[in-house]
Amino acid sequence: MKFLHVADLHIGKKLKGYSLLEDQKFVLNQIIDIALKKQVDGVLIAGDIYDTSIPSTEAVNVFDKFLSDLAEKNISCYIVSGNHDNIHRVTFGSNIMSKAGIHFAKKYCGEFTPIKVSDDTNIWLLPFIRPMDIRPFHSDFQTSNYNEMMKVVIDSAKIDKTKTNILVAHQFVTCGNQSPDRSESETCSLGTMDNVDASNFDKFDYVALGHIHKSQAMGRREVRYAGSPLKYSFSELNQKKQMVLVDVQNKNITLDFIDFKFLNELKEFTGSFNELSNMTPTDDYVRLVIKDDYILDVKHKLESVFKNIMEIEFDNETTRANNSIIFTDDMENLSPFDLFKEFYEQQNNKPMSEEQLQILQDVFEEMNMEVNA
Repeated sequence: MKFLHVADLHIGKKLKGYSLLEDQKFVLNQIIDIALKKQVDGVLIAGDIYDTSIPSTEAVNVFDKFLSDLAEKNISCYIVSGNHDNIHRVTFGSNIMSKAGIHFAKKYCGEFTPIKVSDDTNIWLLPFIRPMDIRPFHSDFQTSNYNEMMKVVIDSAKIDKTKTNILVAHQFVTCGNQSPDRSESETCSLGTMDNVDASNFDKFDYVALGHIHKSQAMGRREVRYAGSPLKYSFSELNQKKQMVLVDVQNKNITLDFIDFKFLNELKEFTGSFNELSNMTPTDDYVRLVIKDDYILDVKHKLESVFKNIMEIEFDNETTRANNSIIFTDDMENLSPFDLFKEFYEQQNNKPMSEEQLQILQDVFEEMNMEVNA
């Protein structure tokens, strides 16, 4: 059997104020295309369907169409909610949808049972859970430790190790002292409070994880984060975004990785204003690093070249020095004019030019303020 593992769709997410819905439709269509091309038996979606617990109507419509297209093409889908999702909203209508091969993990209610997909293969769906979610069902569990929580949940499951067992889950999974590579777009927690060790999943042949946006394994190669299909922060600029093709043959797991293509790439360009102004126009989402002094209304001036400017940073003597303004006792004897000169030099790491001094002098004289001490 073959499955396609994806995660962290974050449908409805905006990056620096820009809607990514069209980009998300583009990658969702790729999932369907690859599922058909590779003739998979199901798509595994490991949480964070939406970016917020109350998704917009547009976001819900995008996911609804995606599921409808999967069902229409007889592609089964196995879905768990993530920490960004409201499980009650995500699983609405799940009983009806399961008849069309669209399976959702329901809210944890003390039992953890699999979906039998063949005589020798089971899929286990575990939504994002917190210690408080399992306490009502396990009276002996009274801590706030996520790792202990997971141990209780897995130990309560009747896992037949003669079968191939695939788990779909959305937690912060680590392996001993090894933590996953993080991205700025992920929700961070304090310290190691929500760590779940990968050893909890030793009974599973493949563990399809969500939560971390970089594709990577945790411990053994069969315990892995799919990563997000899009780059959701500039910290992910150099990451490959991939689907994981999981081929299961008699408990032997073979993995293949298929790169996502993007409607608009996330890119960074560095140069002077003149250099950037003369670049080839692009519709990609860009971060610009400008090696000049501050330029008024620079975004507007560069939008004819870069249609989607998400972020601008100036890299010059001022920003590199990042100096604090230092005041000394002898400044009390300086005139306002000389104080301003001193302030400018400390702030910008260089003295005022002759032209700037003349402008400043004209301003002070117009205000009838003292120019010299």
